[in-house]
Amino acid sequence: MEIHLDDRTVTCEVKAGESLLAALIRAGIAVSAPCGGRGLCGKCKIRLLSGRIEGGAPVSGMVCSCRAIPVSDVKVALVPDEEVFINETSAPGRGNPPHIPERAGVALDIGTTTVSAELINLDTAESIDVVSLLNDQKVFGADVINRINAAKNGKTGELFRFINRQTEKILGGFINKYDLKRIEKLAVSGNTTMLHLFVNTDPSGMGEIPFTPVFLNERSFPGAEFALSAEEVLLLPSISAFIGSDIVSGLAVLDIVNDEGPSLLIDIGTNGEMALFHRGRILCCSTAAGPAFEGAEISCGIGSVKGAVNRVGVSGGTLTFTTIGGAPPVGICGCGLIDAVALMLKQEKIDESGAFCGGASPGFFITPDISINNRDIRQFQLAKSAIMSGIKILCKNAGLELTGIKNVFIAGGLGFFIDKQNAASAGLLPKEFLDRIFVCGNLSLKGAAACLTRLDFLSACKKIIEKCEVTELAADPSFTDEFVENMLF
Repeated sequence: MEIHLDDRTVTCEVKAGESLLAALIRAGIAVSAPCGGRGLCGKCKIRLLSGRIEGGAPVSGMVCSCRAIPVSDVKVALVPDEEVFINETSAPGRGNPPHIPERAGVALDIGTTTVSAELINLDTAESIDVVSLLNDQKVFGADVINRINAAKNGKTGELFRFINRQTEKILGGFINKYDLKRIEKLAVSGNTTMLHLFVNTDPSGMGEIPFTPVFLNERSFPGAEFALSAEEVLLLPSISAFIGSDIVSGLAVLDIVNDEGPSLLIDIGTNGEMALFHRGRILCCSTAAGPAFEGAEISCGIGSVKGAVNRVGVSGGTLTFTTIGGAPPVGICGCGLIDAVALMLKQEKIDESGAFCGGASPGFFITPDISINNRDIRQFQLAKSAIMSGIKILCKNAGLELTGIKNVFIAGGLGFFIDKQNAASAGLLPKEFLDRIFVCGNLSLKGAAACLTRLDFLSACKKIIEKCEVTELAADPSFTDEFVENMLF
């Protein structure tokens, strides 16, 4: 099989009865497969240039690689990923003359969906450059559970190779762009599963009760141990199987223990994590929000890339929308989905149960090619109910009413574009939070950067972990009732 990648061609063997997706994985080539190759999402499309296949019947020359089994020699071309959009305030150094640091470090945030890196001048603590890309492990599924299941099926080594190669590509990119003599340190933050896979450690123990990680403490090792172009690699510490160093570092960046509080940090992603600080305690939980806010499991969903619909509204009685970068619309990202659901509720297109009003409907169309259907609404309901239920249970366990929360910090890429009013109208966030929400951007990346420049940062992380109390939502007797109630709009 020949695979066309930009300006080069790769040839790889396809075994008898093997899908194109499986062959691509063996060749180390990343294709987005949100459902993990189960033939459910239809998003692992590649272009069939020549040859014959069974399954995944071509539509306009495109085939679903997980269902397409070659029956002759084939040539295929990948649909290139766009670079993930970075809010300009999070990309210092862009537009300025390049700086060549004598001593360089790199902060790395490994999210389930996105990998972000920041080049730091270790002498001045200045941020030089930021890059953000879709996680190459996307070929194994869009969420943490899919990645863990892949590891259970013997794919830990392959998962490691994808993130290892992507990390080295980022490091090499910085070295070449700025003619760096060396990268002294690489500080890594992320959820617990991503950290395990980063160091080629099987995360399968976190996939079943009692959800046991192999490690939680910080780890340090020479970069050469994993063939990385950094002299030293440091992994930041985590709290539990599903509350990783991304939350720990975020709490440390916010200096939450010295906050007047009560304060709540929410990281809205495929694994919605949150922490509530009140009277010296930090109550934490993790909710299986799923990948809807990252564009996966949504029929026309897409990540925060150029062309993603990120705003939906009405002006003069006409539906309006904007896209990231002002590019032609190619799909809808999480913020656009929130806006669209809020608008459907306001216009009474859907009722409180999420069903389209007035009987059967083909969906809610934003453009002729981008629409939201019944299944999309249900995926949104599952995600927003998970977040809302976690918030309410943490407040209940802390003895607080929703009105008692003084500060609400929203972390992650979703926060760059989120419309607070629409998030509340759609039932993602309580209306009581509207006047106290602060958008913080990528706190995990900021924490990794702080680890490079602050001698006291790791100590601050450890003090935070000592104060953390983990709430297992599935074991909370009120979680099921909360979840069912919060499914409604």
